Amino acid sequence: MRKQIRSNINLVVCPKNKQHTDIIVCAASCEDRKYCKEYRSKITNELLIDFIEKHPKYKLVGELMPTLKTIKKSENIYLVVSKDNQVEEVPEKEIMDNPQKYLKKQIWLKPPFHYELVVSLKRIKD
Repeated sequence: MRKQIRSNINLVVCPKNKQHTDIIVCAASCEDRKYCKEYRSKITNELLIDFIEKHPKYKLVGELMPTLKTIKKSENIYLVVSKDNQVEEVPEKEIMDNPQKYLKKQIWLKPPFHYELVVSLKRIKD
């Protein structure tokens, strides 16, 4: 007789160990949550908060994951901060063509990477 698996919406085939496991267990053992399709499709904030309420030994932790580069090296984009603390993205050519417009403003080089926040579980050590 074949063993039947419970019909639980949280059961997935974990890409790491290729076994039927709960998505929370799979996510806890996953080292690279950014690229795990199962994790990204099944995990929601509500599911994680519900799990934490039931299991006080865990807490939510955020991780900053770099995504693709946002600009090419040949074109520099600057962040210009005005007196009202408004941030505007301006290409280098615009600043060079209109320098008087950008006098007395803070000018920062925009970093080439874009980051994404990924939320995961972490066990609290006793």
